[in-house]
Amino acid sequence: MEKKILKYTIEQINNCGSNISMNLDIRRLEDHIAVMDNVHFPHRHDFYNLLYITQGSGTHDIDFKRFEVVPNTLFFMNDTQIHEWNLSDDIQGFTLFFKKEFYNVAEPMFSLPNLPFFHNSQNEAQMVFFEENEAMVINHFFEDMLNEFNKRLDNHEAIIKTLLKIILIRSLRVYQPNFSSSGSSLILSKIRQFESLIETKHSKLKSVREYASIMNMTPNYLNAICSNTLGKTAGEMIRERIILEAKRLLIHTPLSICEMGYNLGYEDCSYFIRVFKKAVGQTPEQFRLKLT
Repeated sequence: MEKKILKYTIEQINNCGSNISMNLDIRRLEDHIAVMDNVHFPHRHDFYNLLYITQGSGTHDIDFKRFEVVPNTLFFMNDTQIHEWNLSDDIQGFTLFFKKEFYNVAEPMFSLPNLPFFHNSQNEAQMVFFEENEAMVINHFFEDMLNEFNKRLDNHEAIIKTLLKIILIRSLRVYQPNFSSSGSSLILSKIRQFESLIETKHSKLKSVREYASIMNMTPNYLNAICSNTLGKTAGEMIRERIILEAKRLLIHTPLSICEMGYNLGYEDCSYFIRVFKKAVGQTPEQFRLKLT
């Protein structure tokens, strides 16, 4: 059965021909919205997305979390998340699309896998709010990036990469006080590795032992570093990712409950229903009926 979760590329959003490849796109948000007739919500992207609001209001839903849209807010989305928005007619700002291959930095601490607002494992927010003075600086950087992108002068991508890195670092300054992490950089890198494995293998691997084996550590040690750093066990992290995907499929696809369970790696439909109900407090069917 065909799935309804649409996944857009930068090329599709720009109505490019099949012979054109893009790894970057920057535009004013109001201009982006004006040409989105063929883009349907909710959807996901195959790129990272920064959405900066300078004027207007509304709501922005990212994977079942609703955020208020207010000026001076910067939203972050990775290349797996599903989102939709309801924005006021006077909305203004910037939107920046980039492939993960575009953004590469020498310092590991500023790499995409280590920027917490793109991963959301230790904090509920996938956005930052800037005070007025800092918002003016961020706005200036977005204006500069847009100008470089439109003029396409020599080395414009290098300048855009530099400005993007500065925006992400300045965002980290605001985000960091609310990003509670205890543990060494080595432990945090192991947790990021574990999260990355869960992202790609959650439909096949369900046990902590299987992940620990891939990471060359014991299940007890993996559980310990997750519990001490994140306040949740490795098993809880695996189940949370599976439940998130189940919710996505329930709301955004016509798959039956058993088809969905099978796609998520559960051959026993009844067991999948029990796992979901224990985590959510509702059966998959009850959840679907409530939100559709």
